[in-house]
Amino acid sequence: MTTNLAMADANAAALTLGIAVYAAAILIGIGVGINALTHHRRNRAIGAFAVVGVLTVAGVVIAVASSIS
Repeated sequence: MTTNLAMADANAAALTLGIAVYAAAILIGIGVGINALTHHRRNRAIGAFAVVGVLTVAGVVIAVASSIS
């Protein structure tokens, strides 16, 4: 007897992996920003926190858009 995996399982796995990578990118950005602040690298800190802000806003927009459709 063989078990066939549905395509939905692959889609769920890809979605889970994407969310994990997205969360890791935000956490890395926060870490880079804090490290830059402690080493008095203001421009790098601003850039890192700007990337975190953009990722956060993009995540909210995608979540709202996916809940509507």
